[in-house]
Amino acid sequence: MYRPKLIILAWLLLLVPTLLLGVGALRLLQGEETRLASSSRSAANDRLQAIAGNIDLAIAEVQDGLMETLRSLPDGDLLDQLDQWKLSNPLVRNVFIWQPGHGLLFPDPTHPASDEEAAFVRRYLPLFSDPTGWRQTASEERGAPQRSAASSNILQERKELRQLAKQAPAAEPSNRATVAAPLAPAALAKPAPLPRGGESGWRSWYADDQLHLLGWFAPGGEQRRYGLEIEMMALLSRLLGNLPRQLPAGESFALLDGNGRIFHQVGRFEVTPKSRPLASVPVPSLPHWQVAAYRNPQGAGSRGGILLIGSLLIGTFSLAILLGGSLLLWQAWRNQRDARQKTSFVSNVSHELKTPLTTIRMYAEMLGEGTIKEERKRDNYLQTIVKESQRLTRLVNNLLDFSRLEQGRRQYHLEQVDLNRLLLALIEQQQPRLTEAGLTIELDVPEQTLTLASDRDALEQIILNLLDNAIKYAGAGKSLSIELSGEAGRVRLRLRDYGPGIPAAHRQRIFDKFHRVDNSLTTRQQGSGLGLSIARQLAEGLGGELRYLPVQSAGSCFELSLPQPGD
Repeated sequence: MYRPKLIILAWLLLLVPTLLLGVGALRLLQGEETRLASSSRSAANDRLQAIAGNIDLAIAEVQDGLMETLRSLPDGDLLDQLDQWKLSNPLVRNVFIWQPGHGLLFPDPTHPASDEEAAFVRRYLPLFSDPTGWRQTASEERGAPQRSAASSNILQERKELRQLAKQAPAAEPSNRATVAAPLAPAALAKPAPLPRGGESGWRSWYADDQLHLLGWFAPGGEQRRYGLEIEMMALLSRLLGNLPRQLPAGESFALLDGNGRIFHQVGRFEVTPKSRPLASVPVPSLPHWQVAAYRNPQGAGSRGGILLIGSLLIGTFSLAILLGGSLLLWQAWRNQRDARQKTSFVSNVSHELKTPLTTIRMYAEMLGEGTIKEERKRDNYLQTIVKESQRLTRLVNNLLDFSRLEQGRRQYHLEQVDLNRLLLALIEQQQPRLTEAGLTIELDVPEQTLTLASDRDALEQIILNLLDNAIKYAGAGKSLSIELSGEAGRVRLRLRDYGPGIPAAHRQRIFDKFHRVDNSLTTRQQGSGLGLSIARQLAEGLGGELRYLPVQSAGSCFELSLPQPGD
């Protein structure tokens, strides 16, 4: 026997494992997504380390070339040599000569020759005013990572190649393009002197919210220092070739300045200032500059994309399990309910068939034996036989109609039906039963004849089932109102009784097959629960509608609506 606790237990047995499975799958998916994100960051960081190393090597090569040229300048006419070098080398923005105790000798800080020299003096005035400012501060030393051993080895090899090239002037010229631009033609015509001993270095300097690089050289035994300021745009333009051209799908690389602004980017999607880098690596030779990798947030492989797609799949899978299991449970419950209803239906039908048959047989045998001599009793017995025969006919018709409707074999034979005459005939036929139930008929039929093309047998079955329902359950109301009307191209038949009515919880199910309201009134009345269900199906088969209308006071009201010809 079906119990509510059993369906709740079955639902929990389905729900709990599904939720556990979904939560476990989500946890695994989150772990896998975290692992993939970490692996992606690690791979991007390795690529950025290589890019930053290449940029660092390129800057070091430029600085070494410039410093080598600076060290090789002759002492005689130094100012002219520096000035010619500035004009001929696009990497040199400004040149200077400085001496302790005297300050800046060139350019003249009091009478600069141009706006560029005036800007140079303004930028480096704190540096030239402090003799200790030539050294890097501790914070700069900590902020600028040391070059790797591999970078140092490569630089050493390049220096050795340069020395060999200078020591062998008759050798074939090197295919490698020189980094520093040549000196003036007059200087090139003379053999370049060997670099002299002394101190030299490079100093990073921030002014006007921008990074500047300053190279200086102090010959041995002299306090004088002279040097150059690198043209950063020319230097950076040479560095852009170190950014890769072939990038993984959905990635972009960018070179960021000291303020975090994007100086240059490569990739298939545009990086914006709001974009968050996947990984970033500092450039040792450019303090506070970084190389960063970005992942397309809208790409298929973007962060969270795998988790989102996986969550949707897991959610769909879990929902499919729950819906499928719920459907199976609902189907099992429905089959069990139908089985109980069919068992009850067979029992009720068997009883309803047995009762009139027994009555008919008993009275027929008594009349056949001739034991009943009184004419009045004989008439009563014959009326009982007729009444039980009619009851048996209605039951058999319902069973036949139910079988045909269930199998879709019910056929309708349309003909012109006078609904006024049909209704009066059926009421007259059922008058003995109505009188026996204590019901008084209040009939409201229009004077004009209402005809429609319909199936006479189906109409009779609908009206008889409605009358039978009122006789069984509305006798306590003592009155049954029947109203027939035609309006708006439709014919309406309403049956209003004043019995106990139908509880609100059952009004939506009274037309379901085998459904009976479970109360003391229905249990006293025999029935199969098919009358109203068959009546509605027949009405719909005729193109009409049978519905229950709520009433304010006690009782029930059923309305049959059918289309008229020409509608």
